[in-house]
Amino acid sequence: MKKIIALSLACLTLFACATLTVLASGKNKINYEFSADGRFVRATNPPAAITPRPEPDVKSKKIFSNLSHNKLAVYFSIWGNTVAQGPPNFPFQTWVAEAFTPAANATVTKIETSAGRQSSGTGGFEISLYSDAGGVPGSVLQTSHVANLPQYGQCCDVSTATFATGVPVTAGTQYWVVVSTTAQDPDIYAWAFNSTNMTAQTAASWCSGPSTYCGSSSGVWVPYSYVQLGFEVFGH
Repeated sequence: MKKIIALSLACLTLFACATLTVLASGKNKINYEFSADGRFVRATNPPAAITPRPEPDVKSKKIFSNLSHNKLAVYFSIWGNTVAQGPPNFPFQTWVAEAFTPAANATVTKIETSAGRQSSGTGGFEISLYSDAGGVPGSVLQTSHVANLPQYGQCCDVSTATFATGVPVTAGTQYWVVVSTTAQDPDIYAWAFNSTNMTAQTAASWCSGPSTYCGSSSGVWVPYSYVQLGFEVFGH
């Protein structure tokens, strides 16, 4: 396990060597640096204080989780993926999706993520549950707009989506948790990596914008394998 962690963190370090010339700072004066392709973001001077995570929902069934029980390391708060609506605040639109497979039939009623806001704005983002379509997110099964966001880079609060109408999920079937934006979400956001499993897992990214950033894959979900971002799925 130690060898896997070292290799994964080395990969993250390489992404930080060349940085995109988009700088962001928010409340508490946390500064951020982006990788050259804008997909990864690092909080360069996170606060020393730890914000306790809200008590986990003991009344609901935990369908999936990669969040730690350690209150000082619920997730890896200073490293993660950029989430943004695009111009004028960011060069391109970028979203991220993480896959999970329920071990038993269940109904999803809540999703918590380690995603937060980089800037000091008031916009939010969408946390959604998607079906699978050949290894990438397919159809939206349920979505929730979340505006009460933690500050990215400051552990360990979470952003929470609740679904008034629960979504049935089937054991052994892959689903996706997606953090995305709409035109009403102009701020720059980020989704922090988990702190419990450094092995590469199934994920997908969405890029819409110039070929400089999106290549030939603008406007489509692209699968990849990397360290998971932090999230937890609840239900009954």
